[in-house]
Amino acid sequence: MRPIFPSAARLPMLTIRAHGDSRSRGRRPKVEGAGNPGSAAPQGKKLARFRRASIGSQTLSNIKERLEDLDKEGIEIQFLYPSFLLHVNSWEDGILANGVCHAYNSWLAEVCARASDRLKGVGLVSLRDPERAAAELSRIKELGMAGVMVSGTVGVKALSDEAHEAFFAEANRIQLPIAVHFSLEFPGVSDLFAHFFPTRVLAGIFPIMAGFTSVLCTGLMERYPNLRFAFLEGGINWVPAFLERMDDHFENPRYFARHVISRSPSEYFKSGRIFFGCEGNERFLSRIVEEIGEDKLIYSSDYPHADRIEGTARFLMQREDLSATARKQIAEENARRFYGI
Repeated sequence: MRPIFPSAARLPMLTIRAHGDSRSRGRRPKVEGAGNPGSAAPQGKKLARFRRASIGSQTLSNIKERLEDLDKEGIEIQFLYPSFLLHVNSWEDGILANGVCHAYNSWLAEVCARASDRLKGVGLVSLRDPERAAAELSRIKELGMAGVMVSGTVGVKALSDEAHEAFFAEANRIQLPIAVHFSLEFPGVSDLFAHFFPTRVLAGIFPIMAGFTSVLCTGLMERYPNLRFAFLEGGINWVPAFLERMDDHFENPRYFARHVISRSPSEYFKSGRIFFGCEGNERFLSRIVEEIGEDKLIYSSDYPHADRIEGTARFLMQREDLSATARKQIAEENARRFYGI
């Protein structure tokens, strides 16, 4: 099938509206801290208010300012993920969503080409329209992008739903790494609380856990041996306990796990194909390294988000509770292995 997309010149723009779109799950939240429904981005007038970065750097309209900020942060190479469009896999109209993703990918590749030694784009697709998502993967790789980002759930469907097989098959064929990113769109949970604070606490982590379960507990890693997965912006403290729970259920004959996978989840976990994002100032980072290994963690600055801690790259490299080898792996080598650079 030949995909039909809008012009790449149609760059998505934030607009200010009095109310959310009645066709989406998003009434505009009234609580402090919430962004535009379905976009994970602040309203246009709030773009730079809390982010401690210039408009030019935030929007990548001024590459010089972005590179200056990276120098201040102590970052040599930055892999770029969206804020606006972060929840694109929750949009009901997959054709529209993939059209927007197509335009976004073209724009991001063009931007990164202006500083190709330091800025690396990660492509975006919507699995609400999996055939067009699969078709876009080859173009993402041709554009020189480092991987593709999806959510841990796709509306009410699991990441591993059979409807998405064309996407995984194509990613496996071209060996494009898949980043499963934080999202607040988790059916039944994202609307559970009236206030943004508990929603942010709970709904943010659930999609990543669901995506992790899809990858390790449904046979995806056996069917597609070339795939690498990273689970990003969900923290890492939960990982050892959740992996132990997976293994415990795998070993219990009542759950018939061997009807689905032939090896324990921890064996897939140790295959060198699973990674997690972490920030340099996470309190229990050294403990997690001891429990799951130093070869699975990728440093994330979370720049230019408002809730980040500045300068955590340097903080990471100065940590005395990590060995020099662990610091180098987390800061550089693991990212190179995941993205294949």
